[in-house]
Amino acid sequence: MSARTNDPIEDTTVGSLMESDVRTVSPELPIASLEEFLVGEEIGGAPVVEEDGRLRGIVSKTDIVRHLTERLDAETAEAMDDVTVGEIMTEDVVTVSIDEKVTKVARTMVEHRLHRVLVVDDEQTIRGILTTFDLLKLMT
Repeated sequence: MSARTNDPIEDTTVGSLMESDVRTVSPELPIASLEEFLVGEEIGGAPVVEEDGRLRGIVSKTDIVRHLTERLDAETAEAMDDVTVGEIMTEDVVTVSIDEKVTKVARTMVEHRLHRVLVVDDEQTIRGILTTFDLLKLMT
């Protein structure tokens, strides 16, 4: 009979691996400014929050590209004029709690083809973010 070994990955919670310093954007931010923000912060996306800190959605470089490709008949600059983050963001956001096990969250990320999930409290206030890069760090 073999003894079961404790796998530290199995016991790891989101809270111990997440990044708590989360860069967020406002739904009123113009997408031209969003592009500059993402490049400047060297990130691929950001949570969209209201003034009170409550989560409203998530936006990524992919959302910008999607918006621009839907308007191929317009000039690129015109396609970005007067368009805000709130108009292109994804509102259906997959969120997790700080106490969830990383293994469960990793399966969810794979299933939904996500590169990041937001960690929220009961009031839907962002407490952190967990990315695929965070998961890779855990495995090395």
